Amino acid sequence: MASRAWSPVIRFLLVVLGMTTANWNAVPVKADSGGTCQIAYGLTPTSIPDWLMHAEENTDLTTANRYDILAAKLLSSGLIDSSSCPAQGLNPDGSANGCGIELTTDQVKVWQNRFDPTILTYSRSNDLPPKVVKAVIAVESQFWPAANWIQGEIGLGQMTGYGADLVLMWRPDYYQSICRQAFGGKSCSTQYQFLDSATQLLLRGLVLKEIDATCSSCVGGVNIEKGNQAVLVLTETLNASCMQSTRVIYLATGKSPAALLSFEDYWRLVLANYHAGAGCVYQALQKTGNPNSRNVPERSEWDWNSIAANFSSRCASGAEYIRRIEGQIKP
Repeated sequence: MASRAWSPVIRFLLVVLGMTTANWNAVPVKADSGGTCQIAYGLTPTSIPDWLMHAEENTDLTTANRYDILAAKLLSSGLIDSSSCPAQGLNPDGSANGCGIELTTDQVKVWQNRFDPTILTYSRSNDLPPKVVKAVIAVESQFWPAANWIQGEIGLGQMTGYGADLVLMWRPDYYQSICRQAFGGKSCSTQYQFLDSATQLLLRGLVLKEIDATCSSCVGGVNIEKGNQAVLVLTETLNASCMQSTRVIYLATGKSPAALLSFEDYWRLVLANYHAGAGCVYQALQKTGNPNSRNVPERSEWDWNSIAANFSSRCASGAEYIRRIEGQIKP
């Protein structure tokens, strides 16, 4: 999820931004209704592009894409009998060989849609565009919900410790639910960002454990219910990214998102924030405007392309991430 290149900057900005979470609504908003992200944008959009629309049925999310990493996971987990393929359908590096890819074609199509009902349910309850939620999962994990603890990337959304920080700081109801797990049903009286580091570490660990679908006793080694839980946490984290992105925009420019960006470009920035972190987004915004004053360009001069061009080399994955997300939604 979050880039490690800017780890110190990300941690610092999480603390600075977190100090303002109680007052995030101080940013002027004019949205009449809608979910967290629309309110955070600051204006009710007059038109919404297809990729940000709500889906009506599970079939509206159905995809039939090729996912080679997912193919390899289906083979290595034993969910598909690969005895007919050389080397059980796998290359020495663990990737699927040609026979393995062909053998898994049908099941890859089935598996990539198995979380669609959950994506639709939690997208509706969190007022998020389900195509975006599914695209994030596709890019992050190719729908395989098990954890990679070595890299510190957990669940369908490949959440990191920084992602756990993000959702715990900006989603107070979810934060309190984790507190109750940690402290025998008791809520936390202190905001997450003001807790001592040991308690923060405990709560981050609980978030990541909650979405780790690795299960040695389960079929294929994955717990599908934990996968469904990871979808819920992902939607909470995307809402948190909307809230944080609005604050980052305000700190960098002195303006609300709606004063600078279209709703579509705002969502691109939110997703870049989810992936690369607040440090990368803040720096790009400052470079796009005037880093020495609040005399930033007018809205007509701001768009996602101008911001993306100002991501530093260490943050370049933020811009590339949006291209990959859009490739899933608009192939």
